[in-house]
Amino acid sequence: MNCESLADSGSVFFILSDRQPEGSLMSLSRRNFMIAAASTAALAGASVAGATSANAAASVTPAQALRRLERGNTRSANGNLKAKNYSPLASTPAKGQKPFAAILTCADSRTDPDFMFDMAPGNLFVVRNAGNCLESVGLGSLEFAAAALGVSVIAVIGHTECGAVIATEGSLKTGEMPGPHLDSFVDLISPAVEALPAGHSTQDAIAANASYQARQIQSRSSTIANLTATGDVGIVSGVYGLASGRVTWLQT
Repeated sequence: MNCESLADSGSVFFILSDRQPEGSLMSLSRRNFMIAAASTAALAGASVAGATSANAAASVTPAQALRRLERGNTRSANGNLKAKNYSPLASTPAKGQKPFAAILTCADSRTDPDFMFDMAPGNLFVVRNAGNCLESVGLGSLEFAAAALGVSVIAVIGHTECGAVIATEGSLKTGEMPGPHLDSFVDLISPAVEALPAGHSTQDAIAANASYQARQIQSRSSTIANLTATGDVGIVSGVYGLASGRVTWLQT
């Protein structure tokens, strides 16, 4: 699988589609989502009134948000850590949060988005589980980040040597599932791996899974699909190299 930088020559690839999402959770406008999410506004540290039209108040475009991630990863990989802060509320967390990006990544202890992108706490809204899978709670969390908190980009980040993807490959080869609850991430990763040609590498499977989960965000959430269609939110995917510390951005 060819991996391409998404910001070469100033061009950035996003999922920006006006397709009707398949199996969307709810058909909610952004304003209606604000009302539905009002009971959870405390999670964002904001009042209901302050939560409306969050994306309209977003201070950066999706391309600018991605550029922040790219530059932060370069600093991190080069050991030039600054814990960059872009959030106007990061220094006063009790007053609320204003992240510019949401990250869906693996729960692996070797991956830390704040370190990966050299960001201070309060800049990234992070969802983590084994294999960076898009399950229902995670999707709801990303909808909250996009519609209520106003993030400009959602990045799905896999990583080299991902145990969840390796376990999925093993299950597909043997036909045996790993166990009662481990089955859940195997079921979610399997479609990405099954679509690959015979003889693919584990690294191909890891990249395919990251891209697949990113596409699932678009197809399963009408809330996020509407925001990508208007250009308020971009969706990207990449693979973090445990040895290099660098993220390789993928064609999603």
